[in-house]
Amino acid sequence: MGTRGATPIILLPGMDGTGELLHAVADQLSAHRPALTLAYPLDRPLGYDQLVAYVLDRAPNVPFVILGESFSGPIAIEIAAKDSRAVGLVLVSSFARHPLPTAFALIALFARSVDLRWLPMSIVAAALMGPTATPELIDQLRRTLAKLPREIIRTRAYEVLRVDKRDRLRQVPCPVLCLHGRQDRFLGRRHVNEIVASQPSCQVRWLDAPHMLLETHPEAAAEAINYFCDQLKDLTT
Repeated sequence: MGTRGATPIILLPGMDGTGELLHAVADQLSAHRPALTLAYPLDRPLGYDQLVAYVLDRAPNVPFVILGESFSGPIAIEIAAKDSRAVGLVLVSSFARHPLPTAFALIALFARSVDLRWLPMSIVAAALMGPTATPELIDQLRRTLAKLPREIIRTRAYEVLRVDKRDRLRQVPCPVLCLHGRQDRFLGRRHVNEIVASQPSCQVRWLDAPHMLLETHPEAAAEAINYFCDQLKDLTT
């Protein structure tokens, strides 16, 4: 299937912000529609508001679907709420509100002084990818995380632990897809329920996958995303 006339999709990466871990799913999506993966700057830490502006400056001047993976979900929500070019919103392994109970979100005050890279890679990979963590994916994750300056990791962790985009999600006028893994050890059904509570018409698709479902199950993820995007044709023609 070609990409002629298909609605393009913008892929916003997870906490790493590089987009390097999304190559496999981007390749799958590109067989059906233009797929643009955006990487965030590594030379300076940017908060959520700054990253929204960064993405909008680089978005195509045509109707598009905006996809936010994990950390980038709040960015995608804000863009879908404020920019009429966004005709579809996809939230993958993500959230509308910080993923910790309110009382524990106070640790956001201290997040800037914490280096989140001290955990052994085997533990990180097991938590993010479960039994689907192949040696190749683990090595790719290791190399990607090694490129991230400490201050960028701290800033992104701080932003996650204080964000709440539920009100903005209620204002999103376009169709929404929530794609989530049943084996996600970071974000569970509660986070999906919060998304649905803010957007009752949201389509929910569950995959037998871990948190990094785009990386571990690119074919199944792309199939679900493309099906959602194909339903938007009447809105973009």
